[in-house]
Amino acid sequence: MTQTAPKVSILVPIYNTETYLGTCLDSLVGQTLKDIEIICINDGSTDSSLDIMRAYAAKDARVRIIDKQNTGYGDSMNQGLAAARGEYIGIVEPDDFVSKRAFAAYVKAAERYGASVVKANYREHSEGSWRDPLAVVYGQFAYNVPFCPADNPAIVNTTPSIWAGLYRRDFILGQGISFSQTPGASFQDASFAHQCWIAAPRVVLLRQGYLHYRTDNQASSSKSSAKVFQVCYEYQRTFDFLRNRGQDAYRAFAPALNAARWNGYKWNYNRISADNHLAFAQQWAREMVDAREEGMLDLSLLPAVDAENAQLLMGDAQEFCNRFPDEIA
Repeated sequence: MTQTAPKVSILVPIYNTETYLGTCLDSLVGQTLKDIEIICINDGSTDSSLDIMRAYAAKDARVRIIDKQNTGYGDSMNQGLAAARGEYIGIVEPDDFVSKRAFAAYVKAAERYGASVVKANYREHSEGSWRDPLAVVYGQFAYNVPFCPADNPAIVNTTPSIWAGLYRRDFILGQGISFSQTPGASFQDASFAHQCWIAAPRVVLLRQGYLHYRTDNQASSSKSSAKVFQVCYEYQRTFDFLRNRGQDAYRAFAPALNAARWNGYKWNYNRISADNHLAFAQQWAREMVDAREEGMLDLSLLPAVDAENAQLLMGDAQEFCNRFPDEIA
């Protein structure tokens, strides 16, 4: 391992991903930007993932391993942040992979525009596909034009995709941004992404997609319907972070964050068992009504059909569930 701090620390949180881990790590050790460290955080894997990490570390001194008991995604990421030495932080999930120029492009943008956060679109990958289509996350925003998120708070209502970008390490540490320590892997990425948008003085967006996000991993934690109310906890954590930044910040971001909450809760409703719909809808309705009463719910930020559904939810959660017994269209 080199004694000088690397330009980028890439965090790879790993739990039982032996099938895809080699592809991921190949893409990282093969980056055109050589001045990196790759921090593999093993979250108590029971398959051969740790052996794979050790094999890469034996061949490449830039690969570091944190081996710990299974404590969940958030704790893994926080340990990775604490161990990182780079000027910048990158995140790559172990079932995804990146184009070889990814981190060179991210760093170039960060330094050219003086950005604390660089975010890019990404590509959706499925085995057997001859090409990875671009998932356009930031189509409503200008690319390669730095801005302060407080001046364009709609940015918080975008797909979190924390693994398609770059963050200045001193920004993350200085603003107290972290992942929740809840067990497993459930929505911790959303709160982290929102904290970054809320706190960043200057960000820049890239049109190109460098991260290849795997859509065909049936074992992905995003496909689990466990932890019905975990999304509520993550949004409460984000709102607490926002309130601590003062009234000006709260007024700037809260309406857009409530629109993001609608989308996040809608996705959660569609993934949980129908047996849990009413209990979740009742909690959802209470939070929406609270936002309306404090003047921070702007339904014009939602598509017309969602705004209509939000009115129904706030008026009668049971009728909302009757209308949507399976999922919300």
